[in-house]
This record gives sequence, structure tokens and C-alpha cells, in this order.
Amino acid sequence: MSVRSLAIFFALALATESLARAQDPNAVLPERLTLPVLLQLVAERSPRLAAERVAIDAAEAERVTAGVLPNPTVSFGRFKPAGGANTLFEGSSQQQSTVDFPLLIAGQRGARIEAAEQGMLATRARVGLAGNELALRAAGLFVGLQAAQEKVTVLQESRGDIERAAAIVSGRLDSGMASRYDLARVEVELAGVTVRMEEARDDRANQAAGLATLIGAPGWRPSAIGTPVPAGLLTDAAVWRNPLASGNSQIRAARREEDAAQAALQRTERERWPVPVLSLGRSWTSDPFGAANFVGLSTEIPLLDTRRGPLAKAKADLQAAQRRREAIESEAGVELLRLLDSLAQRRAALEQFEQKVGTRIPALKQMAEDAYRLGRGSILELIDAARSRLDARLTNVDLRAALVQQELRIKALTGTLGE
Repeated sequence: MSVRSLAIFFALALATESLARAQDPNAVLPERLTLPVLLQLVAERSPRLAAERVAIDAAEAERVTAGVLPNPTVSFGRFKPAGGANTLFEGSSQQQSTVDFPLLIAGQRGARIEAAEQGMLATRARVGLAGNELALRAAGLFVGLQAAQEKVTVLQESRGDIERAAAIVSGRLDSGMASRYDLARVEVELAGVTVRMEEARDDRANQAAGLATLIGAPGWRPSAIGTPVPAGLLTDAAVWRNPLASGNSQIRAARREEDAAQAALQRTERERWPVPVLSLGRSWTSDPFGAANFVGLSTEIPLLDTRRGPLAKAKADLQAAQRRREAIESEAGVELLRLLDSLAQRRAALEQFEQKVGTRIPALKQMAEDAYRLGRGSILELIDAARSRLDARLTNVDLRAALVQQELRIKALTGTLGE
């Protein structure tokens, strides 16, 4: 087995182990992260996402409420003569018992169930939108952590180069071939690199703390595996049109909201119909005994209140949901084109930078050191070469991280971030 195959095998094993730990809420959080493991942790352990999911429980409770039938009403009364002639009945007393059954014959129950189910789907879509936003934020922090870690490594290497330059200057100073100014200038440059390294370490700590905040683990300070590496996404808008239409979480949520508004309108139309009440009763007297049964039907007559207000509001809500959906679809299409154009520009900038600068940095460092040793270059040229090399490497990290961040935005927009 080749070295590359072994590396891939161990990376997969590490990712599998981390994923298994992430699926157990009581497990110890992994100290080293890959992006898939991080996204799994956010989906399972994010306090903000857990708070959003409570809305799903409320929507499911509304679904249960919508499916129940109205309760019957039971009444019982007793009549007793209070004076005068017995004009209503013969006997010392009369009892009466009735049971009223509301009849949802206009389809109100089915409309309520449909509206509740559509509302539940809309709630799930909103939770999915919140999850997608949290996933994008987590992925951005992950890439930022990768970039910060790489910058710390680059600055440590640059500090080592400056320290070697300081040793060269110190040796030349002892032999009388360098001045104290040269040594002081190198030491000042070394202090500057040290400060930049501490800033990079602080940035690394902030990115890790941001991930800990998303997971809800204050004392957790993970490290990211790997460096920012662009995935090479295609910049052709036609390739992303179908994923955008079917996978965009905002569009899905807007469509579910429109479906819920449509179901709410149908429920409101059904609720306008009066609900008839079937009454069954029995009356009986004592001393002497006599009995009579009663069957009746009562209903509201919608003369004064035809419930046009709720119907008009439901229609307005549906129209607003339709306009929101159309606006979101249009904005998403424009945003996709903007992100793809920006991705192409960032990719071209990275390629141009690597072609013109990246290949010359190692040679620049060696030439500057050789020239200074041979007395053909000044200390300023040596420091300038070290600084140029450092700035170029840090710029390369920034360009790659920005390119990866752009790819993550495109994936989040088209619903392919978790793939």
C-alpha cells in the first residue's frame, strides 16, 4: 500500500471515529475536526437550533388539536310548579335532559387538519433554514480556523528565518563585516514578526471559541484538520439552476409558507359555514309519571356577521406569501450569479498570484541570504526578502481562504453544503 493510500485510510478512520463520537450527545467532543464532523455536531448539539426545533413540537400539537371532533354538550334541568294552575304538565315535578352534538358537515375538520399539516411543514422548513444558516456560519469559522492555524505556522517559520538572519548578522558583526545597526534592524524585524504571530494565535483562539459557542460547549477549543483548499466548483450558472430551485432553504421555506397560507384560506372559507347542532332530549314527570322524547336541530343564521373579515385577511396573507416567494426566488437567482462571478474573479486572482509570485519566493529568499553572506547585499535587502516572502505566503493563505469561503456560500445557497 502506497503512502498516499495509507494517509487517506487514516484520514477516513479519523473522520469515522469523530463522527461516531459526534452522534453521542454524552461523548467527549473531538479535539480535531473535519468539516463533515463539525456540521454533524452543529445539527445535533447547537443550542440555537434546539430552540428553533421547539417550534416543531408546537406545530405538531396544533396538528393534534385540529384533528379532534367538538365535544357534545349535556344539560339537565328540573321543573317544579311554583303556584297557579298546572298549565305545562301534570305531576309534582318534571325533569329534562338533552345532549347537543355539533355537526361539522361543511368540511371544517378536514380543512383544519390540512392547514395544521401545512403549518407544520412550514415550521420544519423554517427550522431547516435556521440550520442551513448555522451550518454556513460554522463552515466559515472552520475555514477561518484553518487559515489562522496556517498563518501561525507560516509566521513561526518566518520567525525562524529572521532568527537565522540574526545569527548571520551576529557572526558578521564579530568579524567586523557588519554594524550594530544591522543587528538592531534584524532584531526590530524579529519583534514585529513575533507580534504578528501572537495576533494570528489570538485569531485562531477566537475562531475556535466561535465554534464552541455554536456547539454550546464553552470550554471546548478544537483545532481544524487540514488547510483551506478550494474545491474547484464550476462557475456555470446553468449547472446550479436546478440545485438552487430545489435545494435553497429560503425558497423551500417560502414555498411552504405559501402552501400554509393557501390551506389557511381554505380553512377560513370552510369556517364561514354555520355549524348545525343536533339535539337529543327526554322529558319526564313524576306523580304521575309521563315521558316525552325530543329531537331538534339548531344552526346559526349568518345575517349580521358573514365572517368576511377573516376571509379577507386570509386572502391578503396568501397574496403576501406569494409575493415573498417570488421575491426570494428572484433574489436567490441574482445572488447566485453574483457569487459565481465573485468566485471566478477570486480564482483568477489566486492563479495569477501563484504564477507571478508563488514560484519566485523560495529563490528570492536564497538569493538574498547568499548576497548578504558574500557582501553584495545590505541588511535591508535581506530583511525585505524575508518580509516579502512572509507577506506572499500570508496573502496566499488569505486568497485561498476567501475562495473557499465563496464556495461555501454557493453551496449553502444551493442546499449542497452538507454534501
